[in-house]
Amino acid sequence: MAQNSFIDKEIKLIDSLIQYNKLDIAQEKTEKLYQLLTNSKKSKNQKTQLLEIRFRKALILDRQSASPAKSIQILQGLIDEAETADLNSLSCRIYLLMALAYEKADDLDLTDKYLQNAYNTYKKYELNEIYSTYCIRKGSYYRYKEELDSTLYYATKAKEYAKKYSNTTDLMDSYILLGNVFHKTHNYPEALKNTVSLLNYRRKTTDTVSIFHSYQDISSTYFKMHDLKNALLYSDSSYILYKKVPITSKYLFGKSRYKIYESLGNIDSAYYYFKQYHDDLQLSQKEEEHIKAKKLEEQYQNDKKEVIIKSKNQQVFFISSLLVLIIIIFVLVLRKNQKIKKQNKIINSQLAELSKALEQKQMLLSELQHRVKNNLQHVISILEMQKESVDFNNIDELIRGNQNRIHSMALLHKKLNVSDNVNEIDFKRYITELSGLVKESYDNHNKKISLNVKCEIENISIEKALPIGLIITELVSNSMKHAFKKRNIGIINLEITKSGIGNKLYYADNGDGYDFNKVNEKGLGQEIIKGLIDQLDGITEIKENNGFELILYFR
Repeated sequence: MAQNSFIDKEIKLIDSLIQYNKLDIAQEKTEKLYQLLTNSKKSKNQKTQLLEIRFRKALILDRQSASPAKSIQILQGLIDEAETADLNSLSCRIYLLMALAYEKADDLDLTDKYLQNAYNTYKKYELNEIYSTYCIRKGSYYRYKEELDSTLYYATKAKEYAKKYSNTTDLMDSYILLGNVFHKTHNYPEALKNTVSLLNYRRKTTDTVSIFHSYQDISSTYFKMHDLKNALLYSDSSYILYKKVPITSKYLFGKSRYKIYESLGNIDSAYYYFKQYHDDLQLSQKEEEHIKAKKLEEQYQNDKKEVIIKSKNQQVFFISSLLVLIIIIFVLVLRKNQKIKKQNKIINSQLAELSKALEQKQMLLSELQHRVKNNLQHVISILEMQKESVDFNNIDELIRGNQNRIHSMALLHKKLNVSDNVNEIDFKRYITELSGLVKESYDNHNKKISLNVKCEIENISIEKALPIGLIITELVSNSMKHAFKKRNIGIINLEITKSGIGNKLYYADNGDGYDFNKVNEKGLGQEIIKGLIDQLDGITEIKENNGFELILYFR
């Protein structure tokens, strides 16, 4: 009785070790119990315990190995004994583990078969405490079949029953399934909720790799939600575990990190982490090849020992099969290497593009500094001209005029920054916003002045845009200040079109009109316009019928 109690406690301890992914220790304890029970006379209860231990051997093998063959072999020998002994709970769990093994082997027909066997056993004997495990396996089966509604249904049921019967493993698996479904349906808030819940459980374990992956998943979800601040925060958390995780997982950190910084517009950091991702990915691929080679060698050594025990005919058959297996694996590794080479080419290409983007950004910054310097010189020149002007007593008018001129330059640089192009800007948007800005600065809202803007030129060089922008600023300022003093309703028309000799700027208002060619000693607007027209090598036509009209031809 004392031994039975000891073994029951050890089985519970093994279950806890499996749950917290301490598989090596769990395997060692399982082997010791297996040897203890195998070498002694067994009561009925101890036979049951032995079957439970063999089930755990299969469960540990399933967790440790990517290949399900060995666990399936143990389970197939176990199911008949469990059913003969009327161990209904164990039979149901065996069916579920076999369904998982065949799911890993991509055999969905056999997966469905063993799920049906598990469901029949659960239903017949009312094994409600196992229903959450059934729902996990059923939800995973539908996930492989890409039937997301069914996956969501069974994952939700699994979560409900796992909480009811305190099944932590199934509860964590339900969070994984739900997070996967909500990601695929782009319901990122719900995906985040389940991923965070999974992290809270994983933090209670010492499974560093799982915790690292949870941080990465949460960071990725926030990134998809365009919450870059929290994406970066959880990426920072994953960095704490970066040095503790195996090389096969490290590349995930650099991959998510460079995307976040790229979205933030921090090209330097994006370039740094992309390079880290590239280096870690190469190391990961090499490590995976090494692990495969090591497993192949271990498999070979184990098989070699079995060959010695068997007959010569079996040896010949087995060695032939092994050689075929090696050839197949060699072909697979060769294909994998070819795939890796292609991936490396893509990564190197992306790295070159990032380097080119960084260089372009540096060139753009240099060019922008040059443009700002030139435009500040324009401002200085205008101020110098105003200093020498005669009888300019209205300081508010002086400030407002200069503000509008500077606004025209600032708006030009704003459009330049948006387009990331140092040579051309969106001309139509520029003159529309600029003329509206100048009108608004003089508009007292007691008069109804309409501004109509039409532009057929989409893009234009910054060298042309700056003087044209200043000309428009002065023209609209003059109209708003002088043209409508004696009336409450007015119209300003501004059209820029293409003509036979280049481009044509047409400006008109229906105000009082004035002599454009007459020298005005009290203001600089006309002199600035004339100077800018000369700068453009432009040709003008002036009409003074019913207001003011100016036509400017420029190339």
